[in-house]
Amino acid sequence: MKYFITAAAAAAALAVMGVGIWLSMGGLWWRAVVYAALCIIFFPLASILHELGHKFFGLFGGMKVKLGKFALFTPSSCAIAPKSAKNIKCGFVLTACGGLVVNLLFAAAGIVCLFFGKDAALASFIAPSSLYLLMINAAPTGLGSDATDMQMIASVVKNTAEWQVLERALTIQGMIACGIPIEEIDEKTFFSVPQIPEYEPAFIMLVSLRADYYAAKGEEENAKKWSERFAGLKNEYL
Repeated sequence: MKYFITAAAAAAALAVMGVGIWLSMGGLWWRAVVYAALCIIFFPLASILHELGHKFFGLFGGMKVKLGKFALFTPSSCAIAPKSAKNIKCGFVLTACGGLVVNLLFAAAGIVCLFFGKDAALASFIAPSSLYLLMINAAPTGLGSDATDMQMIASVVKNTAEWQVLERALTIQGMIACGIPIEEIDEKTFFSVPQIPEYEPAFIMLVSLRADYYAAKGEEENAKKWSERFAGLKNEYL
């Protein structure tokens, strides 16, 4: 499914690029070269804009967003941290939508330019890469750290076990961000969650928080246990 969507997105992007080249040429070959070059140059910029979309929408969702590893042809990732323990679900969904909205706006603007003559069509170079990123991120696919934006949104809507664990981890982070000492949080908060695969980022986050919790309480044996577990998961999956 993942490869089919990637292929479909690439085909759609190339089709738009082909139309853009044809409409912007005006019988001049150099315009086709310029257009193709602009499309290629804009591709990494479109990916960066996608991530900045998450960051911008995170401002309104009460989330701090840290840009992750740059990914050019695959869904990229970013790390979020809530500023409070309130409205975690709404803030998460809003932040996840940010990249999709930015790519949608650029793709739509570029496609509209195709209908207003050769000079305007030249400006449509923003469409192919934006459309590609929109399509691969709007498909609900992937597991763990490979989950797309829409997959994350779908997990919230379905209230999956993975989302419940992630929501709990974000809630704990939000409580800490509000000034509540981690050692004062009820111990059950760190454990009363559904069981999910250990490769899930949400589980790894919670394991890290458990290690911090026991370290803050001075329970050295438990702190060591969960610190070692976190180190092992980090080395294997992150």
